[in-house]
Amino acid sequence: MIHIREITPEDAGNLLKLMQELDREADYLLYEPGERPVEEEAMREHIRKLDPPEYGTFFAAESLAAEAGDVVATAPEPEPGETGTTADAEAPSSGSAGEMAGYLEIRRLPWKRVRHRAYLVIGILKRCSGQGVGTRLMQQAESWARRHGVRRLHLTLVAENHAAVALYRKMGYETEGRHPASMRLGDRYVEELTMGKWLD
Repeated sequence: MIHIREITPEDAGNLLKLMQELDREADYLLYEPGERPVEEEAMREHIRKLDPPEYGTFFAAESLAAEAGDVVATAPEPEPGETGTTADAEAPSSGSAGEMAGYLEIRRLPWKRVRHRAYLVIGILKRCSGQGVGTRLMQQAESWARRHGVRRLHLTLVAENHAAVALYRKMGYETEGRHPASMRLGDRYVEELTMGKWLD
């Protein structure tokens, strides 16, 4: 079973460990292995400074049982949820009990003219993909956004990450821009997309 909840500063160590694992296994994230800052206290302070909902928040998808495909979202409030590219979504399987299977960060800016929009960053471990984790994280993000006055969500991703493109299109996101040679993967340059959604 996958449990989705809002992250607190006490989760900094586990979140950092998840991000470092994603850096090692994902082809399309911003950081290469070893590039991400590793100070747990810095991550804890980053989570604190978001001051949810002022500057955004984090959600974690935690694997609590070994039943593949069993996904449950629990909201911290009454309603159910570096460039921000998405980790690869591949064959389904389940993570080990108690581990973070994925995360989603919502980032907001402080100025009144842009308070209605937020930027998303999402990553899901390969062994936990194919279970609806990405869909539930995105649903949780939209629920949180509506509660806190956010009307527009947007993100960027590598265009050839077809699984992520399909997920976002399924969630109602549209391609708003293309950025040729925006990221270098090994010895080649790849295009990134900007995708966005207006929340009715």
